[in-house]
Amino acid sequence: MSLTRGPESSALCAAENDISYQGWRVAAVCHIGVLTGFATVFIYSFSFMVKPLQHEFGWNNEQIARAFSLAAISVAICSPFMGRLFDRIEPRKLVAAMMVALGLGLASLAYLTPHLAQLYASAVFIGIAGTGTCQLGYARIVTGWFERRLGAGLSIVVAGSGVGSLLIPPLVQYLIPAIGWRHTYLVLAAFPLLVGAPLTFLFARAPKSATDLAKANPTQSGDTSGIAWPQALASISFWLLALGVCALSLSENGALAHLAPMLSEHGLTPRDVAFTASLLGVSSVVGRFILGWLLDYLQGSYIAVASLLAAGAGMLLLSHASTFSAAAPAAFIAGLGAGCELDLIPYMLRRYFGLRSFSTLYGLVYTFFAVAGAVAPLIVGHIYDATGSYTGILNIFCAATLIGALAMFALPVYRYVARATVPEELATEAGSDSLLTQAKGVALENN
Repeated sequence: MSLTRGPESSALCAAENDISYQGWRVAAVCHIGVLTGFATVFIYSFSFMVKPLQHEFGWNNEQIARAFSLAAISVAICSPFMGRLFDRIEPRKLVAAMMVALGLGLASLAYLTPHLAQLYASAVFIGIAGTGTCQLGYARIVTGWFERRLGAGLSIVVAGSGVGSLLIPPLVQYLIPAIGWRHTYLVLAAFPLLVGAPLTFLFARAPKSATDLAKANPTQSGDTSGIAWPQALASISFWLLALGVCALSLSENGALAHLAPMLSEHGLTPRDVAFTASLLGVSSVVGRFILGWLLDYLQGSYIAVASLLAAGAGMLLLSHASTFSAAAPAAFIAGLGAGCELDLIPYMLRRYFGLRSFSTLYGLVYTFFAVAGAVAPLIVGHIYDATGSYTGILNIFCAATLIGALAMFALPVYRYVARATVPEELATEAGSDSLLTQAKGVALENN
């Protein structure tokens, strides 16, 4: 279903299509923030640390995977509370503070001892801090700047993790033999500390009108259109979205957390493993930009179905790949769908429930995603230690994406198609006083 266009939304779309529009610059800064945050630096480096930790301390796959799971569980527990904070205050300062904490947590891994409790404590701290550096806070910032081009704006933000998946694996693969895994963690800690935190604090600002409103009324930040979170939880749309991303998370995180050792066991060289991971990142970036562009024109449920099927099929093929020629196309297919939830969750929450409780709902959905992401690597590690194979359990997880695709297909049409409201200073930047007059207070609903 195409989005309905009217004269008000056309005027706003003209402002957002201007390359000088401030929202695009904010989206670019948020892209860098995601690239240097938990969802990239920790997630995409973890599988490359499994074997060094095994050699250093004698831990098995399941013991090490438990650290990944603890970090993911921490994200799951904290996401709704963090989302509630983002709905009440300007996200920029909180995200920057969490970036600093994340950097310190990553640095602590460079000083691990043979005590597993230390590894687990660091993982929990990284998960708590990482909650504030994921797409949750950055999506809240960007949704305040965009209406008709919301999909494109969000695609720039979430592509940060795709670009990170392209850069982090080969970087870590190079650094571990060159400087050791401990110093590699110190290098990784520098990304959120020296890049993500300062850029976010200085440039990832919410629209001025949203900030002013938050100061005047601390219980609301920015736009108040939409429904309250208890009403959203009573709707079938929320639970279908949660089911879809939960199914996808099982397949994604189950494979990604064990990607390097899995492919190595299948006979791929370390260089081939790094290239495969990077190819997955390249296709993920391409897929997210395409998906974000399509979301501005087509019903998101149809795009979600295609993305879930691509991710499931690609991960299934990847779990069976025994050569680079087999792993490369599998990674490309998986990448096109992998990470699609990062575009879909914020976009579809905005369209179904509005902005009133956007971050709270995002945090709740992300909890389901993170719980599945925490359980999947642990189960895969346990099954591998018991059977010596990754294939069987990953086959089951990939099949779960079919259930997720059916859930997305069952979603109804949007409630909030596009609300043509724009902050006053944005209309001034666009050079059109009439834009503000036309856009103010107008809501387009499609039921």
